[in-house]
Amino acid sequence: MIMQTRNLGWSARGLPIVEAIDLDVIAGETLGLVGPNGSGKSTLLKLLAGIRKPSSGSVAVKGRPLAAMRRREAAQSIAFLEQHAETSEAITVRDAVELGRTPWLTALQPWSHKDESIVAQSLADVDMAGFGQRSWATLSGGERQRVHLARALAQCPEILLLDEPTNHLDVHHQLSILELVARLPVTSIVALHDLNQALACDRVGVLARGRLVALGAPHEVLTVERLHAVFGVRASIVTDPADGARLFRFHALQ
Repeated sequence: MIMQTRNLGWSARGLPIVEAIDLDVIAGETLGLVGPNGSGKSTLLKLLAGIRKPSSGSVAVKGRPLAAMRRREAAQSIAFLEQHAETSEAITVRDAVELGRTPWLTALQPWSHKDESIVAQSLADVDMAGFGQRSWATLSGGERQRVHLARALAQCPEILLLDEPTNHLDVHHQLSILELVARLPVTSIVALHDLNQALACDRVGVLARGRLVALGAPHEVLTVERLHAVFGVRASIVTDPADGARLFRFHALQ
């Protein structure tokens, strides 16, 4: 396992937001996290990234406690794409992506041609290759989201944590970003709002009221009965005639 949590929890003002999470993440997999608003998806990702300190339990990366790792060392292993990440600094797109190389730079290992190549490839991977000199302030919400992903890719992590990465993106870029994440030679943990997108993950974890209530293959955990119980919707399973893929159609409860 590349990442493990045991009895992981976090509380705010005595109110548990995430609690008793036991999770074993398999190296190389794409693990989707789904759940209603307020179920704890974003908080769990921040705990896995080391941004928040657990109120209880622990996170381990390749058997080592995350809490014992130096920030630079942790950043070489884990990259986190937040759902809402903004900056007021007057920077260019390339400046923003170059920040992803920070954990790898030292006085003995300064900026090099390798770093240039990684930044260029990261921009190309998210379809932003021609935007390097654009001002951050001129970008649309979707373009900013793609630049943030490029920065995370430039970090060259082993574990990529993504909090609803398709927010603000048009359909074309939603599909291309998810396909890119699936192709990357990294372990990805992705919080998703769209349950049909979650069907493409290797495994899916379902969160409800801060607890992990199901974990497994998408078709095993995303059942009609569970969607009713957790999301309060009535779902029908349909088959795409183009490729036989299984999809959900949702209906409000009467």
